[in-house]
Amino acid sequence: MSFVKRKMLLLLMVLLVVALPSVALAGTQDFTLVNTSPFNMVGFWVAPANSDNWEENLLEGVYLPPNSSVDISFENSNNVEWWNFRVKDSSGKVWRWEKNDYNLNQISEITYYYKSSGGAAISYK
Repeated sequence: MSFVKRKMLLLLMVLLVVALPSVALAGTQDFTLVNTSPFNMVGFWVAPANSDNWEENLLEGVYLPPNSSVDISFENSNNVEWWNFRVKDSSGKVWRWEKNDYNLNQISEITYYYKSSGGAAISYK
């Protein structure tokens, strides 16, 4: 292989390594949703923190039983960093978490549970 071809191949490889992380940030949001509450989760919505629109129910047509989990994946074509969550469970209650503190680029798992005081909560890691 000629010197020029090797240089061009090396440049192309460097460009790919530099470009791939930014492509990953703009793409799919992936995390595991875990239900440890005593109720089925019948709705789960994710919305940008600065939006009033909850978009679509990511559990539409299915439910997440107690003590089970599901992998969630959706497109983040607008490079949104901060998110809010809403859950509806089979008790009929709807719970919202809107504190502008949920960065799905850093969260790999969201757990929905009931506190001993009776209210619903989420934790994440």
